[in-house]
Amino acid sequence: MPSMLNDLSGRWSLGSSAVGLNYLLLMLVWLLLWRLSALMEYAPHASLWFPPAGLTFAALMMLGWRALPALALCAIGATFWMGHIYHTGSPWQELLTAGALFAVAHCSAYGLGAWLLKRLIDTRIMASALAVIPLFLLLGCLSALGAALAGTGALESAGIIDSRDAGASWLAWWIGDMAGVIVLTPLFMGILSWRYARPEPWLGSMDLTLLNGPPGRFVLKLAIQLSLLSLTMLVAAHIRTEEVAYALFFLIIPQMWIIYTESALRSALSLALFSTAAALWVALLGLVEQSLTYQFAICVIAASSYFGFTVPALMAQNRQLAELAFHDGLTGTLNKRYFFERAEQQLTVARHQGRALSLVLADMDHFKQINDTYGHDIGDAALVKLCQRLRKALDDGDLLGRFGGDEFILLLGNAEAAETRIERLQELLAATCVPGTEQSLSATFGVVTVAEHENITMAFKRADALLLESKRQRHDAERQSAPFSAGESRRQ
Repeated sequence: MPSMLNDLSGRWSLGSSAVGLNYLLLMLVWLLLWRLSALMEYAPHASLWFPPAGLTFAALMMLGWRALPALALCAIGATFWMGHIYHTGSPWQELLTAGALFAVAHCSAYGLGAWLLKRLIDTRIMASALAVIPLFLLLGCLSALGAALAGTGALESAGIIDSRDAGASWLAWWIGDMAGVIVLTPLFMGILSWRYARPEPWLGSMDLTLLNGPPGRFVLKLAIQLSLLSLTMLVAAHIRTEEVAYALFFLIIPQMWIIYTESALRSALSLALFSTAAALWVALLGLVEQSLTYQFAICVIAASSYFGFTVPALMAQNRQLAELAFHDGLTGTLNKRYFFERAEQQLTVARHQGRALSLVLADMDHFKQINDTYGHDIGDAALVKLCQRLRKALDDGDLLGRFGGDEFILLLGNAEAAETRIERLQELLAATCVPGTEQSLSATFGVVTVAEHENITMAFKRADALLLESKRQRHDAERQSAPFSAGESRRQ
């Protein structure tokens, strides 16, 4: 997988001024998110959730070490801003020291987590949402824990808090950071991949677009989700018990509705709005006594939602595996094993209905000569073109499979019309050129009606014998005629 630095080089070629503006925008957003989290602070240095943690983790994932200077300046700026808001009276030297220590603690914890997550993803042969999401949840939680422990330790070292406050703050700090990381990192990564850098290949497998279907339905779903949230929080404010606070967990149902019906980025946006609204309601209604309950509810809903993202990815992988297991990779026809399974099922149904089936073997003429003369690419194209023509002879319920090489097998549900359909198919092939040449496409056929005492394998052996006889007769006839003439068929 190409490195992130190589990926970024093409996107940052507009000049240093554009790069500086991008980083200035990143810093502005980070500080605004910090101020928003400070409004939801319910304990010293502990917010209901900490959105800057999600932006830091996302920036380090997408931009790597290039984001460190901007993030460090944000941490220092937030420390000075905090001193101004709370009128701590601390001298600027003390605030600068505290800010620098906080920057080191914050950036190192999330930088290590982002680097390790990228490293684990890069070492996988196939990185998919199914593998990435558990890694992200684990390392996101551990990074938030590291940031909380290092952050409280940094403030204690700078003299901002004492050891007693540090011991009482680290858990609330961790849960707030963890909520911000788990909830917002995927959304911020999607935005950063659009604004700053090309997404990694494993991100490209997820639907990082908001333009997935009409926005009206998405807005309606959001309105229903946020209305239910508001109703739940108002009831919790009126009846202040833990049992009512736990009702927030049930709102995972409308969230999963959005997850399964909208794109990944729309789902991440809905999760971010839901979590922001929940945190704001807690702050506005003064539901501080149940803060941890609401924080854990947000984290659980977010984690469950991300595992919900894996369902479409898993379904797509299953479809791909089914295609590989049951279909020929070149022509898209059924492979031999699956054709025989389906054909036996069709035969059972047809006998119950009193219908006779025809089994047809088709062998492309002069396939070796085409490969030797024009190359294997033309040979492959000729096989694909032959399949396209064979499909024109199929009705609903008929089957087409590739037996091997240049041999194909058909099961026709109308035995009486089989010979006529093959004759028309021969005429169609005679009017079709081998791709890239002026030579006509042709094939030889062996056609049998499946007898009452036969299974598909027995009928196949008879059709194969007829096909070999037809090829021998054709070979004798072609000694006196030009190559690439239309094929002939035999019927029994």
